[in-house]
Amino acid sequence: MRQWYAAALARITEDVEECESGLQLITRLAEDRPYDLVVASKWLPGISGAQILAILRTAGARVPFVLVAPFCDGSVRALVDKLPDAVLVDDPLDAVQLADAAAALLSACPAERRTERQLRAARVLRAHRARRAGGSKG
Repeated sequence: MRQWYAAALARITEDVEECESGLQLITRLAEDRPYDLVVASKWLPGISGAQILAILRTAGARVPFVLVAPFCDGSVRALVDKLPDAVLVDDPLDAVQLADAAAALLSACPAERRTERQLRAARVLRAHRARRAGGSKG
């Protein structure tokens, strides 16, 4: 599915990075380099896309986020609908729908604010990882 998402997103950008798990995604997002958009499955191994979205939003980080969650219940849709700069795509087999959702989020976020938002997300995720590491010792 990662390769399929990357091919669908190639409709709007040539720079797409893939992650194998939620942990790898969190690690990448915590780096001090900007990402314009995150596309994640609700069912990522380890930490789910929905959990990553919740962590980011709880901490106030607003990197644009597409959550792919086919066959989800209404509670997931209601949650995503309440969150800023986030959208739910419930049919992952529709490349046009995925690309359109990503393009809409990108166009809604001015380019000059993207880097600022992503660097804040990186700080938030590093702090979250540090808290988890500290909590697992005790």
